[in-house]
Amino acid sequence: MKTEYIILKEATLTNNCPECYSTDGMTLSFKQEKLKSKLLIKTNKNVIESIHCGKCETQIFAGQWTKDIERVYEYHKKTISSKPSSIKFTGLFFLLSFVLLAMIVLVYIHLYYPDVLGLG
Repeated sequence: MKTEYIILKEATLTNNCPECYSTDGMTLSFKQEKLKSKLLIKTNKNVIESIHCGKCETQIFAGQWTKDIERVYEYHKKTISSKPSSIKFTGLFFLLSFVLLAMIVLVYIHLYYPDVLGLG
């Protein structure tokens, strides 16, 4: 399965970075995980949030957040709406299901009604 992320929201922060103390370059992002395979696409319910400083190229973890960063995070968290958890099937899934069903029907007809296929 291939993992992709749906970006729900990205916001530029003007707070001081706890690592380099820069006031520009920090980005808060909210993403939702989406798993893709050849047969289905599954969207997970959980939202992954992260803060990244583009100036010093550092991931800012929750333990490093200041009170100001926490306030901004809480504000932006209230504004996002995540997509519901779901499973969607691809065209290949439906094609394989149709072929399997057709094979089952043909075997059933062959076993119980051989005259219909001209085999009896």
